[in-house]
Amino acid sequence: KCSILSLSVIKHSQFADFDHSLTPSFVEMAPKKAAAGAKVAAENSTVEIAPRAAVAGAKRAAEAAPAEEPASKRLVAVLKKHAVSQSLYKHIVEIFEHPLAVKLSQDSREMLLAVLPHSLCVPSDLRQEFQEAIVKMMGKLTSQILATMQASLDDENEKVAGAETTKLELEENIQANEAALNKAQAVTAAQQAELNRACSVTKAAVAELTEAKDAQRAGDAAQALAQTDKGALEAAMLGDLAKLKLGEVGDAAPETLYRHLEPLMLKLDLGASLQSATKPALVKAPVGRGLFDNKVVEELEKKFAAKIEELANVIAYGQPATTARMAVVAEAERKVTETEAVQNAAADVLASARAAQKDAQASLKTAKARWTEYKPEYKKATEARDQQRQQVQTFMDVNMAAFDMLNTKISAKKKKTMAEQRAAAEAAAEAEAAAKAAAKAEQSAREASAAETAVAEAAAADAAASTEASEAVATLTPEDASGAEGEAASTAATEAAVEMSVDQVPKIAEVPAALGTAAELGA
Repeated sequence: KCSILSLSVIKHSQFADFDHSLTPSFVEMAPKKAAAGAKVAAENSTVEIAPRAAVAGAKRAAEAAPAEEPASKRLVAVLKKHAVSQSLYKHIVEIFEHPLAVKLSQDSREMLLAVLPHSLCVPSDLRQEFQEAIVKMMGKLTSQILATMQASLDDENEKVAGAETTKLELEENIQANEAALNKAQAVTAAQQAELNRACSVTKAAVAELTEAKDAQRAGDAAQALAQTDKGALEAAMLGDLAKLKLGEVGDAAPETLYRHLEPLMLKLDLGASLQSATKPALVKAPVGRGLFDNKVVEELEKKFAAKIEELANVIAYGQPATTARMAVVAEAERKVTETEAVQNAAADVLASARAAQKDAQASLKTAKARWTEYKPEYKKATEARDQQRQQVQTFMDVNMAAFDMLNTKISAKKKKTMAEQRAAAEAAAEAEAAAKAAAKAEQSAREASAAETAVAEAAAADAAASTEASEAVATLTPEDASGAEGEAASTAATEAAVEMSVDQVPKIAEVPAALGTAAELGA
């Protein structure tokens, strides 16, 4: 491609706007010699010149040629001539120097750069065949670079797609573990509430048991005291009291036996006189007692027997209450046992729920750690994709846009011609529209004139009819006059209607003035 394009450049080097200083050294030959050299090169299937020969030819050309302006200055002049900015030119040069232009040899690159100002920078309507060929080659190179960049971007997109899949899986895993943790927390909260309820029930049952036992202790204490007092009184009555009554005290002193009876006698309902007379009567020997003393002893025995009977009744009547209290305590103990079992079961379930919640927290922590570990890899993949995408977008927005702008650019002369053509077309369209408007206005005028004529003819006919009616009335006899009055009234109404119609005619008659304006537009 480089050889063929170089030959094309040599063949067309006689064009006035081709800057020879921007082409390779072998283009510096005179037009005829260049064409001859191109022919020989074509026959030998090569256009390459040995490095030393090229250098020698360049030296001879430099010695023989007069001093010229620097290449950069000439390039600026060429770009200015074709109205191409240096920044736009720079974006095109970047295409040829792009690192992905790997299929472009260095010689071809230098050749394209040399002919760039005289091909792509030339307006499209002024390019010659060889310039179009060069532009097509440049366009193909641009497309190849873009295709290579797009392929790289596709590869990066595939990598990112895989990374996105992994990211989605990790995120879904986190979400699933969060849901599991929320569920475990909800279960734990529910079980905690259940345990709290069970503890409240157990606490209430324990309080009920305590109250029942307190009632039992209070009731059983009175019953036990009655039982104890009854036993003590019975023992004293059969023991010390009987010994003192019978005088069978043995070796014991009567005073001592009496002191044993004193605490028990406090429980008896003794009057003051009986209480004061008891000791003297009991400590005496039976033979020494008088009638009063025997009466005191007998009365004391009755008091002991009455108290014993009273306590027996208390014990007998208090037994059902004791049994009831025992039943209440037993039921309260059963409830406590039952509620404690429920509480213990709730505590076990809560412990399991807490263990499950702990496992869920550990799983969530692991899932988040995996996502954290993967983040750098994901970031690397997306950054590489974004960088490649930015490169593609920049190449399209800057370099390809610059190429398209120059490729489709037209000369100022053609722009002027196209503007004149557009102006002529717009003028023709306006003239056609004006002609149509004039024709429409003329048609409207003709219709208005015809309407006016018709109204005038109708008015004349009505006037003639009115005249005939007046003449007919004048010839009527007095008898017919009354009948004719109705017809006259009808005729007057008809005339008034005709006059009203005629009054509306000027509104239509205004059309000729507009017609004159339409005529002027047509002119």
